[in-house]
Amino acid sequence: MKLFKYSFFAVLLFVLFGFIQNASALTVSPVVVDHEVAPGMRATGTIMVTNESKGPETLYISVQSFVAQGEEGEQRYLDEEVDVNGLPQWFRFNEKSFVLEAGKSKELEYTLNIPANAEPGGHYASVFFTNTPDTAEEGSNLGISAKTGIVFLIRVSGEVNEKATIESFTVNKSAFSSLPAMMSLRIRNHGSVHFRPTGTLTVRNMWGGIVARVPANPKKGAVLPNSVRRLDTWWAKSTDIATGGFMAGLTNEWRNFALGKYTATVDVKYGSTNTALEAQTVSFWVIPWRMGLVLLLIIIVLFLIMKMYNRAIVSSAISKNTKRKK
Repeated sequence: MKLFKYSFFAVLLFVLFGFIQNASALTVSPVVVDHEVAPGMRATGTIMVTNESKGPETLYISVQSFVAQGEEGEQRYLDEEVDVNGLPQWFRFNEKSFVLEAGKSKELEYTLNIPANAEPGGHYASVFFTNTPDTAEEGSNLGISAKTGIVFLIRVSGEVNEKATIESFTVNKSAFSSLPAMMSLRIRNHGSVHFRPTGTLTVRNMWGGIVARVPANPKKGAVLPNSVRRLDTWWAKSTDIATGGFMAGLTNEWRNFALGKYTATVDVKYGSTNTALEAQTVSFWVIPWRMGLVLLLIIIVLFLIMKMYNRAIVSSAISKNTKRKK
């Protein structure tokens, strides 16, 4: 029984390790592609694929549509039966499979043929590269393989609906001992096409003075239709964050010093007409208590030293006066 367990875990680790190696052996560029195309027109481009494994790979190309899932840019892929006339059918490649030698790169050309009756708005799919053909993946465990993909965000021009609202704007804590302070803006897309919000997060101190301006969407995340996207941004003076106990916390308070109440206001715009959303505000405190404790200890030590010094002076003066009287 024990031998079976050990053998099982050994095989499992081998499979997992091999899967991870495969997953990291192939790189593609770019990671995300945006196109805006009119119905009946076409768009072209290239994809760079690099084989970073130690041997040659036979790679197969597949395309699968997706919709937004979650608030961090995840995708939920659609079955081919559901998406019979969607974006995957618009792709054309100069080859559907190819052999890529170890350490080599290949530039792959693609064409997007947009039907004349294509619905205006957003269409989304990923182009996958895998070392297993689609036919082998169905009904066979041997067909399971790592997929490396490129996300395509396609906007078919025409009459589209662009509408968004802010769900919430929050800060991860109400009080900090040091920066960074992370703010999260959640935006809902009610429209039919994706957009990338732009704008600024402005931080003011308790007297109203501006202490920082940072991008509201630093990663330039896209908000897809019928979804909520969370955009995180940080205010920090230093990105060098120490980890550990009291001294690490004290170091962070020194590097990322701030003191008092602060107010962060986010102003964002979206869509082709740069429509402004209502500004949102949050407040938080930064109290570097470790630095305060160290300062208090220094004051106490100085006070004791001064007190001892004064006592020494008084004692010396009394001693001299006593000697003179004698």
